[in-house]
Amino acid sequence: DAESLQKGDWIVHQRYGVGEVRAIDQKKLAGKERKYFRVKTQKGATYWLPINKKPDYIRFISPRSKIEKTLKLISQEPEPLPKNYKSRNAYIAEELSEADIYTKGSVIRDLYARGSNEDVNLTVIDTRRLDKLKEQLLREMVVALDIDMNEAGAMLDKALEKSISFIH
Repeated sequence: DAESLQKGDWIVHQRYGVGEVRAIDQKKLAGKERKYFRVKTQKGATYWLPINKKPDYIRFISPRSKIEKTLKLISQEPEPLPKNYKSRNAYIAEELSEADIYTKGSVIRDLYARGSNEDVNLTVIDTRRLDKLKEQLLREMVVALDIDMNEAGAMLDKALEKSISFIH
């Protein structure tokens, strides 16, 4: 639960991505005085997380072993996504309703594979989603593996290229 979070902990927010718990603040929101964790993202944005519960869209940063397992998953043969964009959007939204790193990795792999197909173009929504998911994973890799963005990008690119070798 959220009470186990401490200043200095790194977390992943489903929407905002990787952030560090910087402080505990007393804030009055919607007429209620409460304690909140102040979280600063790697991009510099700040948000407040209620202390009383850890929402299911927040998780601790993945350990090295989970990152490595995610990269291995990404390097496997991609699964086909629904051809119809509405069905695909609904499917991906459902898949990403959890902040799980493995699910995020498989969606990255499958969207990337779809975009690498010469007969198919990614929609604007698919492209934005893929870019955002890749950036979130890269930022988590930077913190978890203590590497820079270039190194993380090279590792992800290698896994993605291996995955599309199954279909080309």
